[in-house]
Amino acid sequence: MSSPFDQFAKDVLDLLLSAHGRLETEVEAPALKSQRADVMFDPDPSHDEARRALGLLGAMTDRCCFFDPFHEAPDVAEVRSCLRKILNHQHARALGHRPAAEVSWLLCGGRPDTALGSLPFAPSTGWPQGFYDLGAALPLSIVVLAELPETADTLALRLMGAGLTLRRAISDLQQTPPGAVRDALVRRVVELHHDRRAHGTRAPEDEDELMRSLPFVEELERRCRTEGTLLALVRIVERRLHREVSAPERDALRARLDHLGESALDAALDLDPAALEAWLARGLS
Repeated sequence: MSSPFDQFAKDVLDLLLSAHGRLETEVEAPALKSQRADVMFDPDPSHDEARRALGLLGAMTDRCCFFDPFHEAPDVAEVRSCLRKILNHQHARALGHRPAAEVSWLLCGGRPDTALGSLPFAPSTGWPQGFYDLGAALPLSIVVLAELPETADTLALRLMGAGLTLRRAISDLQQTPPGAVRDALVRRVVELHHDRRAHGTRAPEDEDELMRSLPFVEELERRCRTEGTLLALVRIVERRLHREVSAPERDALRARLDHLGESALDAALDLDPAALEAWLARGLS
């Protein structure tokens, strides 16, 4: 079963790449026992300029490819399984005269020292530090996210890292100008933070403290709490008055909530329907 971190990596790839080509998840790679790649991406040429603006991730997706994220370092068996997966996929697609992924990228939060030492990996020519491959004949590359240069071009990839790599990437994300993609990434970082807590997987205390201290994370968490409380307040008023509230009334309830905090819920519960109508009307004046 995927961990919250691995799902987060798939979500980041989906968020950044789905507008620029065809992205599939859980792509079958037939074998004696069926295997699935976490993500397959096939670039849309009409989106090349926007996709390449994603930095190093844009360069990695110039051709159809697999992505398999590993929050922990994969062992030799897992790396061999990924190699078998891409080869089986290419063979099956060739038999069906269908286009196939040309390379499989293993995004590794931890450095897979055993696999790098046991298999004939070498630093990839033409790629920055952290990239390793098996040569042109074998379409599999390992990306050690902790070894990537800490630049804007690598930010999207480093967000899929672990420990110090993730913490520094989150700090870099904080400095990124607001925008649709940046805000969506921030939102997903917050969701990862909550998912991790829901699964009972605690981060190191310094990482947890960093997450709490980042202003944009705090702001998004505050908005989430406020929206949840507003929904509860609207629901209480509608149940008490046996009708839906209007858009202006909803805005008035939001203003009440901003002024009174959660005590607005108590007020809505304590007032009788006539007094509640008057209380709501006063907010419209």
